[in-house]
This record gives sequence, structure tokens and C-alpha cells, in this order.
Amino acid sequence: MRQTLRTEVLVVGGGTGGVAAALTAARRGAQTVLVSETPWLGGMLTSAGVAAPDGNELMAWQTGLWGEFLRAIAQRQPGGLDHAWVSFFTFEPKVAADLFAEWVKTTPKLTWIVGEVPQAVLRQGDRVLGVEFTTLTIHAQITIDATELGDLLVLGEIPHRWGWEWQAETQEPSAPP
Repeated sequence: MRQTLRTEVLVVGGGTGGVAAALTAARRGAQTVLVSETPWLGGMLTSAGVAAPDGNELMAWQTGLWGEFLRAIAQRQPGGLDHAWVSFFTFEPKVAADLFAEWVKTTPKLTWIVGEVPQAVLRQGDRVLGVEFTTLTIHAQITIDATELGDLLVLGEIPHRWGWEWQAETQEPSAPP
């Protein structure tokens, strides 16, 4: 029998953006469900191994969730964070993935579901009502597509732009010709 859940906020995708969205929604008081295909959270900062983010220009930006992340990772990372010429922030991807998992597991109002793959987007007109996954359905007031490539947008046949469209389509000078 298919399980059905209801929540205020549904975040689909366990990359850095999905984790940040889920943590922020739950910390602000919304009942939140984060669904990820794998138990390894953090996307580009962890599973893709980009553990020297954005170079030295981010030294001044240590506020909010990013600042909290840097302070927590500095305490866990053997030898601190400054081990590269390209960034003041370098860390082992597993250390960051473990931190994200700990935060998600211990945040009140946040439920983390691992191993589910989106199968369909539930819509009524232009309103997204939730997502059908492999073994469960989740109805939500707000659904956030935090998948790497906008999987929910495609599944739901929701008009969107990637930002990678050709110059002929967008007339944007910086778009690829």
C-alpha cells in the first residue's frame, strides 16, 4: 500500500541548495520534508568534491547558514580550513556530508526521507500540490525543486528556462551562440 504524507514544505533534492532550503524552512517553523535519492547530502560541496568553494572572495561572507557551516566544519576538519592557495575554505567532502546529515537528522520539524525517486508531479492547473515518489506520495503547500537539473519541472511539464538557452532564443549577449 502506498504511503501518503502531508507537509507544509517539500524539498526534493539533497544537494547544498536543497539542504539549505530544508533547514531554513524547518528552522523558521514550517513542517518540512526533505527527500534525497542517496544518504550523501551536499551535492557540489561533497559528492562532487568541490571542497574549496569560490576562492578567497568569500572570506568576508561568513554569515547565516554559510557562516554556521564554516564554523562547524572548522571544528571538525583536522588542521582547520586554510590548506589551499585558491580558497581559505578547504575541507574533506565526507566531513561536510556528515555535518549536513547530522543537521538534517537533528532539526525539529524536519523529516528526511532517503532513497525515493520522483515519478510524477501532482498539479491542479498551475499549482503544484505535491510529488509522487517510488513508494510514497507527499502533498505539500510549497514544493521546492532542488534537484540538480530541475527534474520536477520536467516531470510536471512546467514551463521553465535553464539559463543555458541559446542566444537566438534569449537575445542575451552572454548566452552561448
